[in-house]
Amino acid sequence: MVDPYADDIELVSSIHDEWRDRFREESERVEDALAERGLDGAVVRIEHVGSTAVPGLAAKDIIDLDVVVAEEAVPDVSSAMVSELGGDRHENSDAWHPVFRAVEGQRFNDHVFARSADGWRRSVVTREVLRADPAVRAEYESLKRRLAADYDDMDEYSREKTAFVDGLLETARERDLGLDVRVPAP
Repeated sequence: MVDPYADDIELVSSIHDEWRDRFREESERVEDALAERGLDGAVVRIEHVGSTAVPGLAAKDIIDLDVVVAEEAVPDVSSAMVSELGGDRHENSDAWHPVFRAVEGQRFNDHVFARSADGWRRSVVTREVLRADPAVRAEYESLKRRLAADYDDMDEYSREKTAFVDGLLETARERDLGLDVRVPAP
């Protein structure tokens, strides 16, 4: 069993190239598993998101993937992933089922989102703003380090980052970042 709330809030310096390779391996595992179940046509895109997707940004050593699928495919895709790959599925909403996995000691949060869900857009836009602006990236890392020192509870840590991420989304609305996704409303 993979319990996402049992993880320590321990940030490590960026090992982006390794994280990118681990993302690619997990993405391939997901694609192969879904093809095995005849669900590969339901996949719209798979994105590497979260802090491990941002070069130079300290992060928890957990790779986040957003597996974006056709509207009604979320339960089938998340169930197939658990059946084929293992892990623990949570049904947060009809449009979002995270699957928490570990492979050879590497943790993965595979978030299965419906195409219409704003959650994956929020992740992609946040990633792009952090990649594009070194000053904002440094400010975010400073916030994360302070929160990691102040909190032991993952929910509190995440909740405290929300206002900053909301500000990143506002920045994305104000700037033309050339994104291929709509910036979600606040």
